[in-house]
Amino acid sequence: MCNDRLTCSAGLPAGFAGRPAAFYWIPAKSRRSPQKARGPALHISAFLLLAFTLHAAPVQFTNITKSAGIHFIHFKGANGTSTTLEEAGPGVCVADFDGDGYQDIYFVNGRDLYKRGITTRNALYRNNGDGTFTDVTEKAGVPGDAYGLGCVWGDYDNDGFPDLYVTQYGKNILYHNNGNGTFTDVTDKAGVGGSDFGTVFHTGATFLDYDRDGKLDLYVGGYANFGPTSQRTCTIGYGVVTSCRPTVYGGTPDVLYHNNGDGTFTNVTKAAKIFQPKGLNLSVGAADYDNDGWPDLFVANDGIEAYLYHNNHNGTFTEVAVTSGMALTSNGNAMAAMCISLGDYDNDGYLDLYISDFQLSSDHVWHNDGKGFFDEVSDKAGITVPTRNVLSFGGGFFDYDNDGWLDLFIVNGHVYPEVEQVSPDIHYKQINSLFRNDTHGKFTEVTRSSGDGFSTPYAGRGAAFADFDNDGNMDIVAANNGDPPLVLHNSGGTGNHFLNFKLVGTKSNRDGMGARIKLTAGGISQIREISGGGSYLSQSDLRAHFGLGRNAKADTVEVTWPSGARQVFHDVDADKFYVIEEGKERLGVQKLGR
Repeated sequence: MCNDRLTCSAGLPAGFAGRPAAFYWIPAKSRRSPQKARGPALHISAFLLLAFTLHAAPVQFTNITKSAGIHFIHFKGANGTSTTLEEAGPGVCVADFDGDGYQDIYFVNGRDLYKRGITTRNALYRNNGDGTFTDVTEKAGVPGDAYGLGCVWGDYDNDGFPDLYVTQYGKNILYHNNGNGTFTDVTDKAGVGGSDFGTVFHTGATFLDYDRDGKLDLYVGGYANFGPTSQRTCTIGYGVVTSCRPTVYGGTPDVLYHNNGDGTFTNVTKAAKIFQPKGLNLSVGAADYDNDGWPDLFVANDGIEAYLYHNNHNGTFTEVAVTSGMALTSNGNAMAAMCISLGDYDNDGYLDLYISDFQLSSDHVWHNDGKGFFDEVSDKAGITVPTRNVLSFGGGFFDYDNDGWLDLFIVNGHVYPEVEQVSPDIHYKQINSLFRNDTHGKFTEVTRSSGDGFSTPYAGRGAAFADFDNDGNMDIVAANNGDPPLVLHNSGGTGNHFLNFKLVGTKSNRDGMGARIKLTAGGISQIREISGGGSYLSQSDLRAHFGLGRNAKADTVEVTWPSGARQVFHDVDADKFYVIEEGKERLGVQKLGR
């Protein structure tokens, strides 16, 4: 019996099944140049030898957390049985806060809510550029001031330095980046505490320029109506005491803040027609799903239908989740939706959708038909069975092997530490999942062959993607409840090429959020949209990363900015980190180092 799905397809080696034949008929001396298939002229034994030579060693992810100098440990703060709050976090977010070309990491932490005298804080780790990080939280002044849940970065004042927004239990906090390694708490001045409608349990957030005026606005999700006097515990199974489902408490409103351009924001939730008083928001993603040039809002809710706010181009939105096909699963069920990720996994020019779900419910992939509708294709995509027996949180689409096709990484972990008392086959701490895109609309699980980064179970929550060492391979950082995080280094070794672009807006917002990049190489077109948020309570590197397979250059790179400006670059050499500044005719070079 074949127990490993990697080797169950026609006896071919890991990573081989499903790839186009022309991709593999490559003589050893010219692996960097794509060649056409030679048919039967190459003996089958030589063919298999080449296949094993090229793919005998799948990409390995190595846990480098300790060696990188990251000593952060999440504190959930439970006093006996965990509450729904204490099981919700944490998130993690990535940005180059000091402008040295290396992505830094911000970890969100819990707090002692029981007056036990336990002191904790969040943690900002500066990337030293040599494979290590340094905790600079105290110097930077970003410890957080309440029970933390998630975080996002965005340059809301267009000064060239990303600012930090942290969602918390209570009032949220906005840290303005002073450009000298320090931050200032400007929450009250900016007016973005998040509790405008009485909401105190804040979760997913994102910066976006919804009206395309060149200034980043802010969406903040509201979760369960869980207060200090709310019910603390419930029971599962045979009377086992555990935390409660969010539906026990009911939902709370989200908030949309419009950037006034003077350091302040205005609550426009009702004016924008997205006020939802019973929302159970966990994750939010801003992306242009219908290619009309305006960012729309996708909101994952826990236990009720998902929301999709279509941008009406006039400062208002229309909620269209039901008519677009993604409010519920194909079976008509509401999801315990934790993660939202948007990416064009089949390279047809439209952003598709991934949403994670509860254990025994499986995760979900929707294909964007290009006409405003999402078809759930989870079974066809191959993720239904392998995700059924895990509880999935953060992650989403990214290209880990640089072949030009988006893969899937998912952080797993249960929310009931006591679940094994009821169901011994269900574990609280779980192994994360990695799926490889086979280029034919299906994902193949490669978790067990992808390195020691997938060997230890955790109660995983947030996740973000970034090329931390600027070696051209996308790495992963995962945030775990009550445990240290995971920093997973991508070993690469595929021989595939890449391109990385940092966008700098001038008329558009400086981060380029909402900009669309279309890259064509080797007859395949890929798209990336610069967007914050997504995943679960987290945010990834805002640089756009493309795998090119064996192509040593991109034929064209086309950028469409929120302002409407368009730039096209031809014959772009691979394996480089470029800067694209809005309005400039030539590509710049990213600063990589101090």
